[in-house]
Order: sequence, then C-alpha cells, then structure tokens
Amino acid sequence: MERVYEKYAWIIFLGLGVLWVVVGFMQLFFPDGLAETDSQVITGMSWNELKTLNPEATDMVRWLYGALGLLKMSWPFLVIAITITGYQKGEKWAWYTMWLVPILLLSRALYNASYVGDAYLMLESIPIMIITLIGLLLPYRKFFPKKPQSENV
Repeated sequence: MERVYEKYAWIIFLGLGVLWVVVGFMQLFFPDGLAETDSQVITGMSWNELKTLNPEATDMVRWLYGALGLLKMSWPFLVIAITITGYQKGEKWAWYTMWLVPILLLSRALYNASYVGDAYLMLESIPIMIITLIGLLLPYRKFFPKKPQSENV
C-alpha cells in the first residue's frame, strides 16, 4: 500500500517548479531589484552608484540577468514536465533525472560562494536543497519497492 508521503511527494517538485518560474519572471522583467543586493555583495557599491559610474556595464548586467531569467523560466518547465509525468507515476528514470535539481542547486551554491567569497551565498541554498532531497527520498519505496523474499526450498 502506498503511503501518503510517497503518493504526494511529487507536489514538492511541482511547487518548486512554479516558484522558479516566478523567480525567473522577476529576474527577466525586474532585474534592478535583484541586482541591488548582488552589487552590494560583489562590489561594495550600490546599484545606483554602479549605474552612475558605468551605465554600459549595468546595461550588460541587466542583459545577463534577463538571459538568466529566461533560463530560470525554462528549466522549471522541464522539472514540472518530469514531475507530472514520470515522477508522479513512480518511473525510475524520472527519479534519477530529478537528482539534477539538488546537484544544480549545490553547484550554483559552490560557484557563488567561491566566486564572491561569501559563505552566506552558499547557506541560502541549503533550505531549498533540503526540500528537494525530501522530495526525492520520501517516495523512495515508490520507485524502488522492496522485493518479496523468496521462500527457501
């Protein structure tokens, strides 16, 4: 019998996918708000100071944020598609494929922390990584059921 947490663990990935679409949308259409924090952490200057100092560079940063926003909006559609097809049905390929989510989050956290040199950028990814691991581990038996023990002859 399938347990409730095994049956509905896919909702975790569905929710994260929808959340990431929203984050990508915000990054695509409202990059200045996100760039403010990043500019403070990386350069020590406010976004307005950077715009005044070098408007062409901030235009490039806005362009990069938009490109990343598009990527952040497309990646979740793949996660959502896998979630509502194979993952929800308990297909092993989907379970293995969904391991890309925490791997991507971990690699992003390590890159940010090493590039900026601030461990906080790594720590902020930990809660979402834990949520994805819960979404992967709770339904483990759905994907890999225990084999019935054969009777000794």
